[in-house]
Amino acid sequence: MKTVPKSRLLLLELVIDFIIFALCAVVCAALLFQARTMSDESTRLTQAVYIAQDAAERVRAGETVYGGYFADGRPDTSDLDPLLKSTLPDYRVTYREEGDSVEIGVCPYSDPEGTPVYTLTVWKEAAP
Repeated sequence: MKTVPKSRLLLLELVIDFIIFALCAVVCAALLFQARTMSDESTRLTQAVYIAQDAAERVRAGETVYGGYFADGRPDTSDLDPLLKSTLPDYRVTYREEGDSVEIGVCPYSDPEGTPVYTLTVWKEAAP
């Protein structure tokens, strides 16, 4: 009867363990990437909500609505042409008046199509 040396079995076990470990590492890396993407989307949506709320308060107060905002919430107050600025704002604010309401849209400045991340509809005057 022929027997297999123990060293071959040990090597085979190590190779199988390494393959299982590599598969687990790939799955963990994919989950980490997905979590990072979801976190970035959540941050972008939260910033858009804050910017839309600021624009809505300005509309209700009768003040001017800024056309752009930076990611930290600062409005872009410069009057320069966007091509002449050293830093472009991160978000663009669009608003459209429809009778007694105003629709405010916040979209990333880098989006050429201008698809809003968040849209908020506000009444111009407080309801009685």
